[in-house]
Amino acid sequence: MMNLINFASIKKDFLASIIVFLIAMPLAIGISIACGLPVYSGLISAIIGGIVVGAFSGNSLQVSGPAAGLILIITDIIAVQGVEKLFLIIFIVGLLQILFGLFSLGKWFRAISPAIIQGMLAGIGISIFLSQFHIMLDSKPGNSFIGNISDLLKVLYYSVLPLDGSQHHIASMIGFITIGTIIVWNNIPNKKYKVIPSALVAVILASVVAGVAHLDILNYIQVGENFWENVSFIKPSTFKYVLNFNIILSALIITFIASAETLLTSNAIDKMCERSKTDYNKEIIAQGIGNSLSGLVGGLPITGVIVRSAANINAEAQTRFSTIMHGMWIVLFVTFFPQILNYIPQSALAAILVYTGYKLVDIDAAKRLYHLSKGEFAIYMITLIAILCTNLFEGILVGFGAALAKSVFKMLRVHIRIEDENEKLVVKLSGNIVFIQLPQLIDIFDHLPSDKNVYVCAERLHFMDHACADFIKDWETGRKKLDVITEVDWGSIRRTYPNFKWRKFHKD
Repeated sequence: MMNLINFASIKKDFLASIIVFLIAMPLAIGISIACGLPVYSGLISAIIGGIVVGAFSGNSLQVSGPAAGLILIITDIIAVQGVEKLFLIIFIVGLLQILFGLFSLGKWFRAISPAIIQGMLAGIGISIFLSQFHIMLDSKPGNSFIGNISDLLKVLYYSVLPLDGSQHHIASMIGFITIGTIIVWNNIPNKKYKVIPSALVAVILASVVAGVAHLDILNYIQVGENFWENVSFIKPSTFKYVLNFNIILSALIITFIASAETLLTSNAIDKMCERSKTDYNKEIIAQGIGNSLSGLVGGLPITGVIVRSAANINAEAQTRFSTIMHGMWIVLFVTFFPQILNYIPQSALAAILVYTGYKLVDIDAAKRLYHLSKGEFAIYMITLIAILCTNLFEGILVGFGAALAKSVFKMLRVHIRIEDENEKLVVKLSGNIVFIQLPQLIDIFDHLPSDKNVYVCAERLHFMDHACADFIKDWETGRKKLDVITEVDWGSIRRTYPNFKWRKFHKD
């Protein structure tokens, strides 16, 4: 019976691995090209993410590989610091992740406001959409969101109208065929056909149309007969920059973003599947091993990715064998059939990333944030706009600043309500109150009528600092001279300052 169960599990893992492989291949290639790197970089990181990270992963059903969410920061690093330093940075990222995992710091990467995460993904999605839309139309993207927006109408005009058979028009036609195929395939009612990934169907169809029609497209994928001749290790001379401030800062940025994306994906997988239970520190160590190795051999940074992981679960994968096998399928493909990739138009891969960018902007998640809290939605919008107007790192910092400001505001918020109960006034304090709100407190208490009994209720006050407590004590003492009753119920605040001389004053 045990053998039958194991065989059934292996069979499901085997079929799941093929599906994940078919999804991972075009995405890895497209992300490489979007970063301005050879196809090799994306594929080798997909291989390492599948075989190495899959073997050590703290979540057996999670699939790791290159992620679209890091395209912006990678292109920025290449532009400013160069390709060689990029791979050194990725290597350092791996070492940092291993250290964080060994010191059990994995859980801290989950301590991020969902509004910041959704704003980050939306900002990345819009940026990828615009930049890859230019590439899909055989045009060069701008260096900023504003540049891509301002050029969009012009690029659309020259790539779509008038139809004169130029390379722009042919490339745009292939791109729109790719996107149309993805949309149609995803909406096919018969679920059994959806086992085949829509991105794969779209790439095959676009390649067949381009090949059969002999379309004059300049930009095809370029892969040599021997894929493995592209392996390039970090030059020993590059390690002299290992303590450079910009290198360390870039490594910390990627570490933070990649680790957060990985662990949030793990968390999502745990919710999707009852069999999944993530060991977060073990997962961070596995990602670190994969990234250090990927950096050494010229690969892209690796993260846990939700699209491939969700496909793995939906295909009923049972163990980490499916993740490892998908990496092995990529090895076999690039070893024996690399030249097949030369038939794929780059505009088709750019179209896949255009669709991926569109899907990263989760409108439903934004609506949920809006209905849940206007403050959280404001953080979402601030993060999104900041990323579009600056860059990924600065945008995230702005988002964190907004989230911190909101938290401070909530923490320092005090509610003061005065109720007139005929013979006395009841002053009800709730929330938290510190010296910053002392002027507000003084103004309210000084304007209480001197001819009425006053009862101050602080039992719903969570925190009061010494300055405010001292003022209320002095105010209470000052009421002794009035022919009225004054009573202060300090509630749990008394425990905050056990040595303070608390007392109630009654004047009959």
